[in-house]
Amino acid sequence: MSIKQFCSKLKESFFSVFPITLIIFALVIFFIPTTAELTIKFSISSILLIIGIALFSLGADSSMIELGNGVGTTLSSKNKLWFMLVSGVVIGFIITLAEPDLMVLAKQVAEASSLSSVWIFIVVVSLGVGLLLLLGILRIYYKIPLSILLLVSYGLVFLLSFFAPSQFVPIAFDSGSVTTGPISVPFLIAFGLGLSSIRSSKQSQDDSFGLIALCSIGPIITVMILSLFINPATSQTTQTITQTDNIAQQFFHSFIANLGDVAIIILPIIAIFIVFQIFSFKYPKTKVFRMIFGFFLVFAGISIFLTGVECGYYPMGLLIGTYLGGIQYGIIAILVALILGAFAIIAEPALHVLKKQIEEITNKTISQKVIAITISLGVALSVALSCVCSLYSINIMFFIIPLYLVAIVLAFVNTKLFTAISFDSGGVASGSLAVSFILPMISGLSSQSSGFGTVALIACFPIVTMQVLGLIYKIKLTHYQKLILSTKIDNDYVIEFDYTKDYKVSKYNKDEIIEFDYKKSQRRTKNANN
Repeated sequence: MSIKQFCSKLKESFFSVFPITLIIFALVIFFIPTTAELTIKFSISSILLIIGIALFSLGADSSMIELGNGVGTTLSSKNKLWFMLVSGVVIGFIITLAEPDLMVLAKQVAEASSLSSVWIFIVVVSLGVGLLLLLGILRIYYKIPLSILLLVSYGLVFLLSFFAPSQFVPIAFDSGSVTTGPISVPFLIAFGLGLSSIRSSKQSQDDSFGLIALCSIGPIITVMILSLFINPATSQTTQTITQTDNIAQQFFHSFIANLGDVAIIILPIIAIFIVFQIFSFKYPKTKVFRMIFGFFLVFAGISIFLTGVECGYYPMGLLIGTYLGGIQYGIIAILVALILGAFAIIAEPALHVLKKQIEEITNKTISQKVIAITISLGVALSVALSCVCSLYSINIMFFIIPLYLVAIVLAFVNTKLFTAISFDSGGVASGSLAVSFILPMISGLSSQSSGFGTVALIACFPIVTMQVLGLIYKIKLTHYQKLILSTKIDNDYVIEFDYTKDYKVSKYNKDEIIEFDYKKSQRRTKNANN
């Protein structure tokens, strides 16, 4: 890790945060009245988000990803199913406890229900992740199709939704979505890669994604079961940020509180690393120091990021939502929600990890730009639809359940790899900004809406848009194959697939090159010497 690497990450995070920041500033300057104090806080928070994402991204590369890959590879090499399953439950439980987004949601749920402690909610959610990670390990071990497990798991979810209190159903779906944030995503993706590394190359690709998708289902099930034993509160309250004497004190107190919270949740992960280092990894000292330093960067990055979100983005989201809910024309509020949703996802730290992993595992078949646009479109549609539900008092579950059904149906006609990537993308989309900016904005739109279910809808739409992208790639790939098979192939020819240059495929020998151009549905022969 060098200054050059940090500057590169800083540049990347700047261009991630800048669009949403610019849009919010434009709203504040031209449309939405606000105070100078909140404007200053939001400006400082935007800078903190840029620094936090850069530090997190740099640290995750050398710590969370390395740890996940190492743990997965170690469990795979042991080839003892019971050891894999026990380790999976424990690791899934600990990793989920470390999710900062879960703590944010738990506080809001505790205020809107009769839960006596946020930790009851957190423990139940974490247990759900651990149990479904166990199922994910079984899937890789026994080569079970992901689409089958998704059908069975969501079938159980929909069945439980008929018995759970109606107020808790959207909360349950939200709880599944927030478990896949900046801590768990890098670990679970690398864990899947390591666990499936002993398989063949193609099978390894298909298995490496999908753990995030399964792990996000577990909390939905366990929270619905929990809701059967508690009485939901009839009143709804809105979280407020405690104000202190001045802006500096607000940021300082928030930062100190976040340092303590993040330290508590990072320490168990470091403990996992130490245990595996002693008994399995045996990494050299230089790598150990590099990984420890990486954990420190993750710790600092998330603390800074959450401080910015809490002090600037949460109150700004609530303000924007309250203002939009009071204007005469609802279409304006929906358009603003659409735009904010499209750009908010780009600033999610976990999205950067997922984009990079997908591009690498698919040999750049799917570029990071295409992934970002597809997921961004899904989030934009989901936030706009959440706005509609809030403004017109429509039950958001009327959209969430059909969308998940569509996603499951598409899973049976899509490729295995794209199915897993799509469901993982949904988990990544519902990160820190979804919980701490979009959720308060939607709840501020109407006094009749708590905003619960918004995060679940944000997780659902990208699954569908990514599935559609997968079908497009599948159709194009099928066309390539038909185009090639229609031409006689001699032994002197070599077939090369180039997905990065207008989907062009070439077949050549020493004298000629035959190009297959999908876009023009034609073949061209060229002299190889030109």
